[in-house]
Amino acid sequence: MNENDKEQEKKLETGNSFLQNKIVQMGIKILSYFAILSILFLLANIFETNKIIRGIIGLTFIFTTLFFLSENVKAINYKTLIVGFLFQLILALLLLLTQDFVGIFKAANDVFLALMEYAKKGINFLFASFVTGNLENPLINFTFIILPTIVFFGALIYFFYYIGLMELIIKAYAWIMMRVLGTSGAESVVASAKLFVGQTEAPLIIKPFLALLTRSEIFTVMSAGMATMAGGVMAAYVAMISPYIPTIAGHLLTAIILSVTASVYMSKTLIPETGDPVTRGDIKIKLEKPGTNLFEAITLGARDGMFLAFNVGAMLLAFISLIALLNDLVFNITSWLFTISPIKSINLLSFSFILKPFTFQDILSFITYPIAYLLGIPKHEAFLAANFISQKIVINEFVAYSNFAKTIAENPDVLSMQSKIILSYALAGFANFSSIGIQIGGIGALEPKIRPTIAQLGLRALIIGNLANFSSAVIAGTIMS
Repeated sequence: MNENDKEQEKKLETGNSFLQNKIVQMGIKILSYFAILSILFLLANIFETNKIIRGIIGLTFIFTTLFFLSENVKAINYKTLIVGFLFQLILALLLLLTQDFVGIFKAANDVFLALMEYAKKGINFLFASFVTGNLENPLINFTFIILPTIVFFGALIYFFYYIGLMELIIKAYAWIMMRVLGTSGAESVVASAKLFVGQTEAPLIIKPFLALLTRSEIFTVMSAGMATMAGGVMAAYVAMISPYIPTIAGHLLTAIILSVTASVYMSKTLIPETGDPVTRGDIKIKLEKPGTNLFEAITLGARDGMFLAFNVGAMLLAFISLIALLNDLVFNITSWLFTISPIKSINLLSFSFILKPFTFQDILSFITYPIAYLLGIPKHEAFLAANFISQKIVINEFVAYSNFAKTIAENPDVLSMQSKIILSYALAGFANFSSIGIQIGGIGALEPKIRPTIAQLGLRALIIGNLANFSSAVIAGTIMS
C-alpha cells in the first residue's frame, strides 16, 4: 500500500470516527428535525386553506417529534404504533362522523348538560337568595357556579364506582387495548381507568403490580395520566365553555378516549418495551368499593370533590395573580427597551412581526406559535391559540381553559369554530410541569421502589401527554372541517 492509499484510509477512518461521535450524531439529528419542521411550516403556509393537507402536516409534525425523541428506534413495535394510530383514527371517525355514533355523541352531551342542571339545584339551595329564590348577581361567578360542580361530579363518580359501572367499563376497554395494541394487562387497566379518574388515583388499581412493572410500563402509566383529565374537572370545563361551544361535553369525552389511546401507542414508541411484563396478556383485578355502603361512597366522593374544588380555587388565585404580575413586569421592561431600540419590525418568509412591548404571556405564545399553527389553526388565530397552549403546558389546563372561556365570552368571533374545537382537544389533559411533581409524589408514594424511574421519565411523559392531546386535536379538527 503506497503513501497516498494510507493517507486516504487514515482520512476515511477519521471521517467515520467523527460521524460516530455521539455529540455529532445528536447534532445531525437535531438539525434534521428542525429542517423537517421548517419544511412542514412552509407547506402549512402554502396549503393554508386545505384542511386535509393541514391535518396531514400536523400529524407528520407529531410523529416526527415522536421518532426524534425515541430512545431506541430499532426496538419500536411498529405493529403497536400503526394499529394504535388506526384505532385512534377509527374511533374519531365513528364518534364524530358516523350517524349512529353522532346520535350517541349528542345524547352523551345532553346527559352531561342535564347532570349540570342537577348540580345547579344543589348550588341554588346553598347560595340562592331567600327573597327571589335565584342566585343574585354577586354570586354568579366562578367560585359559586363552577367549583361546586366539581363536588357534585366527585360524588357521582364514586356512586358509579360503588354500583360497579366503572369497573365494567374499565375492564372492557382494557380488554380491547390488550387485544388491539398488544399492551400488558397492568398498563391497559390504568389507561382505561384514566377515562374517569386522576393521574394518581388510576395506578391505585394495580398497586400490587407496581413494583413488578417494566420501565416501559411505568412510562405508559405516567403518559396516560398526563394525556387525560379526571371526570370531576371535566365537568367544570363543560360548565365554563358550553355557552360558547354547545357540544363541548361530547367533544371532551371524545378527547379523553382518543388521547388515552394515543398515549399508549406513543409511549411504546418513545420507550419501546424491551422487558417481559408480568401481566402480559391478562390481569386479574377487582376495584375496591369506596366505602362500606352507597351512602358512605357518595359522602367520600363529595368530600374528595370538595378538596379538589378548594385546591383548584387556591391554585387559580395564585397562578392568575402571578401571571398578572409577570405580565406587567415584562411589559414595563420591554416598553423601556423599545423606546431606545432603532429596530421596529422583522420580516421572516411571509410572516411580518412588528416589534412592540410584550408581556410574559406573549413570550410563551411566541414559543408555542409554531405548534398552534402546525395543529391546523389559521395564521391570524395561531398566536392567541398558542397563548392557551403555553398556559396549559407551563401552568395547567384549568388556567388555560378558564382564560380560553373568558376570551371567547368577550369576543365570540376572535376564533373560528374549528380553532375552538382544536383547542378544546389540545388542552384536554394534565400534561404540565406541576404534574411531574404530582406523579413523583403520588405514584411514588404507592411504590417507593419506582420513584427514581418516575422522576427520570417525568419530562418525557409530559411530552407524550401533549403529543397525544395534539394528535387528537389535529384528527378532530380535520374531521370536523
